[in-house]
Amino acid sequence: MFEEEWDFKHQQVCDFIRQSVEDNVYNHIANKTHARTLWEKIESLYASKSGNNKLNLLNCLMNLRYRVNSSISDHLNEFQGLLDQLSGMGINFDDEVMGLWLLNTLPESWEVFRVSITNSASNGIVSFQMAKSGALNEEMRRKAHGSSSQSKMFVT
Repeated sequence: MFEEEWDFKHQQVCDFIRQSVEDNVYNHIANKTHARTLWEKIESLYASKSGNNKLNLLNCLMNLRYRVNSSISDHLNEFQGLLDQLSGMGINFDDEVMGLWLLNTLPESWEVFRVSITNSASNGIVSFQMAKSGALNEEMRRKAHGSSSQSKMFVT
């Protein structure tokens, strides 16, 4: 590609990103014309490895709770996203800690599920993958149970 074509492509990417950010972020990136410098500016604002950002992300993870009537996959994505951001800052957790932490984000209505998962774990170790797949399976079971209950209610 010629340099003019690259400049045009960069401008398109920058315009696309600007459309996706809030006004307070837009003010920081309005004059950027190169995709890399624009992205680096956003990264410096939000992904810095400062102690305050680490503390904020850890606080978000600690206070994360599954919202009833929302998708468990959305909850898992949010949980994983926070873990990924922390990992990018050099903070990593043991697999078992992540599995138990995930189970702890579930509401009281999931207590039977939590007990079941923890009791069925081999060697008493609940892996992160076990907690994730178990939560997805439990959501499917609950949806199936809920839909069959509704159909019975309409039949009678």
